[in-house]
Amino acid sequence: MIIVWDWLLLLLALPLLFFPEHLLGVILGLILIQLAIRKAVTGEFIPPTPYNLAILILMLSLGMSFLVTFNLSLSLPKITSILLGIALFFSITIFSKQKDVWSVVWVYLALGFLMALVGLFGSVWQPPFTFLNEWKKLWPLGAGMPGTAEGIINANELAGVLCWIAPLMLAFVLGLRRRLWSKYAIIYVFLTAATLVTVFLLIATSSRGGILAFSVSAVLVSLFFVSGRWRLVLAIGSVIVVFILISYGRSLTEQDIVGDTLGFSGRIEIWSRAFLALSDHPITGVSVNGFRQVVHVLYPLFGISSEIDIAHAHNHLLQAGLDLGLVGLVSYLAIWIVSAALLIATIRNLVRRRARSHSYYALAAGLSGSLMAGWLFGIFDAVALGSRPAFMWWILISLTASLHYAVVYSGKHLRVHRRVAQDTPLEGNGQLLSPAAGLGTHQEL
Repeated sequence: MIIVWDWLLLLLALPLLFFPEHLLGVILGLILIQLAIRKAVTGEFIPPTPYNLAILILMLSLGMSFLVTFNLSLSLPKITSILLGIALFFSITIFSKQKDVWSVVWVYLALGFLMALVGLFGSVWQPPFTFLNEWKKLWPLGAGMPGTAEGIINANELAGVLCWIAPLMLAFVLGLRRRLWSKYAIIYVFLTAATLVTVFLLIATSSRGGILAFSVSAVLVSLFFVSGRWRLVLAIGSVIVVFILISYGRSLTEQDIVGDTLGFSGRIEIWSRAFLALSDHPITGVSVNGFRQVVHVLYPLFGISSEIDIAHAHNHLLQAGLDLGLVGLVSYLAIWIVSAALLIATIRNLVRRRARSHSYYALAAGLSGSLMAGWLFGIFDAVALGSRPAFMWWILISLTASLHYAVVYSGKHLRVHRRVAQDTPLEGNGQLLSPAAGLGTHQEL
C-alpha cells in the first residue's frame, strides 16, 4: 500500500529543500528507501513509461555533471530537487494506474493555489500593484520566505510557476462548468475564484514573458471548448491582442520582454556567455547551478554588474545544457517532445471516441495549455530544472503520462450520455467518484 501513496510522502519532504544542506540527506535517503521497497514488492525499481529513456539519460548526465561540481553547497540542493522531481514523477504514474489521476490533479491545483498565495506575501509588488504589499503584514514570518534571496520571491519566477497552474485552472472552469455546477457548485465557485486570483497575481508580477505565455495558452485552452464561428472570433480577437502586446513591447531594446532591470540587451549578453560556457563544457556542462558563479569568473559580463547574481541563463534550454551538458539538454528536450506527442495522441483518441464532454478532455486541454505556457515562458526566462518549484513541472509531466495511459490503454469507457449530469456520482460498486470525474453510471464506447 505504501508504494501507491508514497508520492504524498515525497510531497511532505519538499519543505526540507529550504533547510541547510545536511538535511538534504533525508530526502535522498527517502528516495533510496522508496526504490528498495518498490523493488521488493513489484520486482522493479521504476514503472515503464514513455519517458523512461529520456529520464535515464538525464540522470546519467546529472551524474556526469556531478563529477565537475566545484561547489557542493551550491549544486547539492539543485541536484536533490531534480532527483526528488524524478522520484515524484514515477510515484505518481504508479498511483494513477492503480488508483486514479484525479486525486493528483486536485492536489496539484491546491498546491498551485497555495504557491500563488505564498507569492502574494513573498513578492515585492511594483506599480500599479503596490497595494498588494500591504498583505505582507498578514504574513506571520516577518523575515520573509525561507530559502529565498533576502526573503523575497522573484516576481518573474513566480510568473513562470503560475504559468504551469493558471491554464489548467482555466480549462476546468471552462470544461467542467456544467458538471461541477450541477453537482458541486461550491467547488466550482471556489475553483473559479482561485483561477481569478491566480491569473490576477500572474498579471500583477508585470512579467511580460509570463503574461504573453499565459495569453497564448489561454487562447489554446479556449479553442478546445469553442467551435465553428466562435473559433474565428477568438482568432480575430487573438490577433488584436497580439498587436496590442507588440505595441506595448516597443521599448524591448530598453526593457526586456519580462520587464525586469536586466533589459533585453542584458538577456542577449547572458545568452552569449551561456553559449560560450556550453561550447567550452559540452559533455558535463558547468555543473548544476554553477553558471551563476562561472559567468562572472570566466565569462565576465560588460553590461551587467558582477554584483548582480545571475541565477540562471534566462532560457530553460540553455540552462539545462549548462547544468547537464549537451546530452542532458537533448534528454530534457526529449521530455518536452514526448509530452507533446502524448497529448496529441490523447486528444485525438478522445475526439475519435466522441468524448469531448468527458472530464479527461478538460484535463488534456489544461495540460496542453500549462505545458505551452511553460515552454513559452522558458524562452526569455526560466524556472530552472533544479529550482525548488520545479517539482510542479514534474507533476505536470506525470499527469500527461497518466492521462495518456488512462485514455489510450486502460480500456475505460469514455463517451457519456447527455443525461449523465442527472445521475448520482456513484460508480456501479457504490464508490464515490472524484468531483471532476462525475461520469455517472450511464457510459458507452
